[in-house]
Amino acid sequence: MRIFKPKIGGVYAHTLSTEPWSPPGVSLMAARRMWPTTRGEGAVVAVIDTGVDYKHHDLAPNIIGGRSFVAAEPDYMDYNGHGTHVAGTIAARGQILGMAPDAGILAVKVLNKNGQGSYSDIIQGIAWARQWEGKKGERVNVINMSLGGPLPNNAMHRELVKVAQEGITVVCAAGNSGDGKDYTEEISYPAYYTECLAVGAVELNTRAANFSNSNDRIDIVAPGVETYSTYPDNQYVKLSGTSMASPHISGAVALIYSRYFMRFKKYPAPEYLKDLLHYQAIDLGKIGFDNLYGFGLFSFNIDGGKAIRLIPGSRRYFVNGREYHLQEEPAWHDSSASASMQELCNLLSCDSTALPADTSPDNTGGQIDIWN
Repeated sequence: MRIFKPKIGGVYAHTLSTEPWSPPGVSLMAARRMWPTTRGEGAVVAVIDTGVDYKHHDLAPNIIGGRSFVAAEPDYMDYNGHGTHVAGTIAARGQILGMAPDAGILAVKVLNKNGQGSYSDIIQGIAWARQWEGKKGERVNVINMSLGGPLPNNAMHRELVKVAQEGITVVCAAGNSGDGKDYTEEISYPAYYTECLAVGAVELNTRAANFSNSNDRIDIVAPGVETYSTYPDNQYVKLSGTSMASPHISGAVALIYSRYFMRFKKYPAPEYLKDLLHYQAIDLGKIGFDNLYGFGLFSFNIDGGKAIRLIPGSRRYFVNGREYHLQEEPAWHDSSASASMQELCNLLSCDSTALPADTSPDNTGGQIDIWN
């Protein structure tokens, strides 16, 4: 088996912001809506991949351990870059912020520097993650597998059944052999097993990525095109592939596990997680389930899945690539874009009320209330 080789969009020594920054995919899934309640505290995600650069300054605080099952590479350090990128989307906490910035990452190296590995090594890695226990009694909640192959393997399937029985959610990349059509079928394992969540990829405008596999067991889709995340040697890179979509969902599941435990002092079953993700997904493509989008794009904002682009100096704007028109055109002011508060609230599906000025000390110029 091997990683689904991603398309590299560029390698960078810095991020696009001087402040901690949520990449567009994380923003599209509205992870920030969960952060006032939880940023993934207590949740553990096992990244079964090429290892992780545990020295990367955006990842080091969250790496809680790891192990290599690649005989020629006994250190779980990542010499490929794929696993480091995946880990950053899940739980980076530094210059960029992953989906669950306070979740723990367990690095399980089963693929070598070329992104290849044996079924035996992968099965051992899955079993180790299933049985792992931290110093404070922590257990793995989520397994991310951004890897696969065209053929099933009975031994791996049996191990994944055990994983599900232990209450661990397994999130898998659907595969990159697609052609953008829902009536053709491309199958990859382990994503096709019913015990796993199969995640397809969409562009940031929510259109299906033209490489994303389609079949009757695609569960949901997530951003997977030009995904900005961590890369070895304190670098960052844009990669495209269902390998990039899968960790968006793994991070989302980590947030849900964390929040669920805070409220109920126990973790939800994988079946509950799958139903919740299906229910919360924003329907794309054909109405209802389809082989390309599954049940749709998962977002913590049920009115989410909006890629909005405003153009200062023009009334034209775009939502998911479709053109609309504002009543008032946005403008630049002191290096920042400004626009009508009412129209912005309409775009974000929230309400606002303008309160006129009165004689009170705090309201001499009027106020605006926003509910979201």
